[in-house]
Amino acid sequence: MKWPVNNSYRSRVQCLTMDLYQYVDEATVAALQRLLPNVIFNPIVKPIASSKASSVSIELPAASGGEYLFVLFFSPQRQIHARLLPANTRQYYFWYRPFEDAEFGNSIEKLDCAFMETVEQLISNETRIIQKRGLLTNSFKCDYRSLSGWKTVSGQSALRIRGFVVPPIDGKQRIYHSPALILL
Repeated sequence: MKWPVNNSYRSRVQCLTMDLYQYVDEATVAALQRLLPNVIFNPIVKPIASSKASSVSIELPAASGGEYLFVLFFSPQRQIHARLLPANTRQYYFWYRPFEDAEFGNSIEKLDCAFMETVEQLISNETRIIQKRGLLTNSFKCDYRSLSGWKTVSGQSALRIRGFVVPPIDGKQRIYHSPALILL
């Protein structure tokens, strides 16, 4: 799906998202507002250690009964992270999906489109994150439930010897769930 810019739509929602327009392109903000029209997006801007750049992200609301929420990163690279709830839970290494230029043939248009399509899949469908503890790695995979069954969004692993702090689990596997945030 293309995410066209609608200037009249922008003027209508600008009062809700004015700060976000400083950090995120107009088409992405408009698409987020179409998906979540009653949400006020407040950008989280954090300096990056040993860099002049800043990290820019927004937290999406948690679905009622969900065990995690999604955080969208816009800078320095587009990424989608899941963060365990409640909010005061220790910040663990958990599932994320990077959107790297090379994956999309260095096309910013393809990258932006894939990013928004993934956001739409994650918030409009039930999701699950599967954590597995292996001998050498901890791995995380995110799936969403489609009409034809579970479809994988992405997965990644982290070497256990590298010191990544992951959520403690009993046994070799844990499945976290979240219902759809919106119904399309």
